[in-house]
Amino acid sequence: MNEKGAFPEEEIHLRDYLAVILKRKWTIIVCFAVLVTTVTIGSFKMEPVYKATCQVLIERENPNVVNIQEVMAIDASSTDYYQTQYEILKSKDLAEMVIEHLNLANNKEFNPEPKIGLGTIIGTIKGAISNIFFGTEEEGEKVDKKNQLIKAYLGRLKIEPIRNSRLVNINFEAHNPKLAAHIANTHAKLYIDQTLERKFSASQEAIGWLNNRIKDVKRKLEESEAALHKYRQENDLVSVDFEESHNIIVQKLNELSTALTQAKTARIEKENLYNELKRLSKKPEMVQSMPAVVINPLIQQLKAEYIKARVEYSELSRKYGPEHPQMIRQKSQIKEIESKIAKEVKNIARSIETEYRVAKRQEQSLIRVLEKQKTEAMALHEKEIQYNVLRRDVDSTRALYESILKRLKEASVTEDLKASNITVVDPARIPDIPSKPKKKLNILLAIICGLTMGIGLAFFFEYLDNTIKTAEEVERHLKIPFLGPVGRLSIAKDNPDNAELVALKEPKSQISEMLRNIRTNILFSASDHPRKAILVTSAIQLEGKTFLVANLAISLAQMGKRVILVDSDLRRPRIHSIFGLKKSPGLTDTLVAEISGESATQDTELENLKFIACGTIPPNPAELLSSKGMTKLIDDLRKEFDFILFDSPPVMSVTDAVVLATLVDGVVMVIKGAETPRPPIQRAIGQLSEVNVRVLGGVLNNIDLKKRGYYYQYYYKYYYGYGEEGKKKKRKSRAT
Repeated sequence: MNEKGAFPEEEIHLRDYLAVILKRKWTIIVCFAVLVTTVTIGSFKMEPVYKATCQVLIERENPNVVNIQEVMAIDASSTDYYQTQYEILKSKDLAEMVIEHLNLANNKEFNPEPKIGLGTIIGTIKGAISNIFFGTEEEGEKVDKKNQLIKAYLGRLKIEPIRNSRLVNINFEAHNPKLAAHIANTHAKLYIDQTLERKFSASQEAIGWLNNRIKDVKRKLEESEAALHKYRQENDLVSVDFEESHNIIVQKLNELSTALTQAKTARIEKENLYNELKRLSKKPEMVQSMPAVVINPLIQQLKAEYIKARVEYSELSRKYGPEHPQMIRQKSQIKEIESKIAKEVKNIARSIETEYRVAKRQEQSLIRVLEKQKTEAMALHEKEIQYNVLRRDVDSTRALYESILKRLKEASVTEDLKASNITVVDPARIPDIPSKPKKKLNILLAIICGLTMGIGLAFFFEYLDNTIKTAEEVERHLKIPFLGPVGRLSIAKDNPDNAELVALKEPKSQISEMLRNIRTNILFSASDHPRKAILVTSAIQLEGKTFLVANLAISLAQMGKRVILVDSDLRRPRIHSIFGLKKSPGLTDTLVAEISGESATQDTELENLKFIACGTIPPNPAELLSSKGMTKLIDDLRKEFDFILFDSPPVMSVTDAVVLATLVDGVVMVIKGAETPRPPIQRAIGQLSEVNVRVLGGVLNNIDLKKRGYYYQYYYKYYYGYGEEGKKKKRKSRAT
């Protein structure tokens, strides 16, 4: 135990597993024998089953006789197609077709003659009653029989795809080898026929659909062509070349845009010149300095004449006076030239204004022409869009019509074509060797399973069995010394009196020798510190503590020790009846001071073995055992006797044992072998440890030496023996 009084889990070794197997060997042997025997008999009595195999090839693609992929195409490139075919091979519909084709409902293999029995009689009576009240067999029963037949058929069928190939094995099992081969081949044939029928049905449905569809498409094509023709007439599109028209319009737009840009530039120049002329109109001298006036050839000529005239006038003024005719004529000529210059300047101004107005009108005219051209371009684009819409409708409808017409002709050609992508590669042959039962394999598996199941049951029973059975378990699980075993006591029918006093009545018996061995172990355990007062108790009731304490007292007395046996079980005392002595006066009478300890002591058949009975049953046993009178009594007995043995109630039942354990020198724990579970014993030892009581060890009582394993068998054969008298007696088991 650890510091908290708990019992830690022990490490399990290989020898522990071996011990479990040896101990539970009969469980393993029986389980093994039953399973192997059953399987062997069943394998030899089983009717042989034969398996026939038909191998089928499922091609990836259909034979490409005509190009009709849209009508009868099969997407065999994916695994989904093959998985679908495998499921079709296992379908109930195909199974029903084979059953009806071969009339398997009346075959003895699937409809055996019923054996005469209670079930057959009840079924016959039920059928007769049904015929009387309903006239014929109920429809539900017919459906049920059909479903059962299909289920039985599918139970014998096995579809086995061959890995990394397009081959599939169709396996069928039957007791009749010919029937097995015939059914496998028929199943493959009907599967191919069903596939072809499915394709032909699809082809016929496609032809009907195409016939109905082509009428609608043809009508729609005619309508779309009529709409296109009407649109061309309404928009005068006799010769339609929108690309050329677009090119012409784009070229015109580019030319107009260029001309407009030039006209706008010229207009701006004229406008600026005109505005400048208007600004300088009030200053004539400034007008003559304008570039348009200055660069005018006529103005330049007139100005040259004016300068010349002025020069001549200046020269004449040196010779003549102002009134001289030449001076007057020259002056008149100058004025005439000035008048011409002024008139020419006005003409130039009017010319500039006229050029400005002409440039402006030309620009506006080009803008109108450009906008008109743009409008014509947009109108042409809209006509093109609508025309293309109508034209695409016509083209798509015509393409659809031609496609449907082509598919209709192809479907009509292939309507009666019998071509399939599924073929039989290797038809089923009549098997000559049954596939079931595999006797050797069944027996081998039965041996393996029998051993596994037997060992598993052995360990399962061992797991459920948490009782204490061996010395190793006492020391391992309880952490206390093992003092020895006590065999199972058998009481003779003709001599039940004092039968439990084995150490006294049968001193040479095996149990007596075991008791002496326990006595020796107790004496050795107390060699370092003599233990006079010893309490013998147990965890729960019916462990055999009273039997042990009585015989242990006799064994100690037989070796010359002065021993007194005290029955301190104040609730269910029994030692007085074993020795055939009086129940009172006894311990309780002494503790309540009615009599002395010497007066309560009784003699036994052994001179140095004394006995104190329980006495009157008190209402408060625990209080009496913990009283000062009990302590004083034990002290007095220590002075007079070598050993004081106490019997007490179980530790887990009442507190009497724990109270009394604190007053003695040691405690012996009695355990009923293979019956008492570990938890109550561990809790009892834990309670004693909590009050610092020394547990001298444990005794395994009521051990069946012939069944408790190799340790006790060895112990029994080589160290103990039955007395001749004991072998001849008829015995009965006693729960001590």
